[in-house]
Amino acid sequence: MKLNQRVICSLLFFLGWSVPSLLFADPGKALFKEKHCALCHNVNNPGTVFAPACPGLKGVRHRHSKEWVRKWLKDPSAVWAGNDADVRDINARYFRYRGSRPKPRESFMATIIGKKVVLTDEEIEVLIDYLWKL
Repeated sequence: MKLNQRVICSLLFFLGWSVPSLLFADPGKALFKEKHCALCHNVNNPGTVFAPACPGLKGVRHRHSKEWVRKWLKDPSAVWAGNDADVRDINARYFRYRGSRPKPRESFMATIIGKKVVLTDEEIEVLIDYLWKL
């Protein structure tokens, strides 16, 4: 029995699947979900909102360069230790959001208990492509 394209599309639609979403799913969105990034980051929040725990990612391309994000995704603690302008900005946005001033030796990273997420170079590029669409 040979099914034509119209029958297959109708069947998929009936099952609640969208053909374009099956054919053109964003691999970055899938990876974001697979790596559980949403446990800490919300893609619909701007970077001034730290909910659930970390900065929102909407518009991240306006705050950071791809190179900076690439380094951050590879080794966030090393980037944080460098205390560059982007790091200082994240810390300042966090304390503005929290509505308080940092105590001595306190920083945004010190308040977050993060799990170590290991990403390959290819995964980092896929995530950056996804983030740049937000």
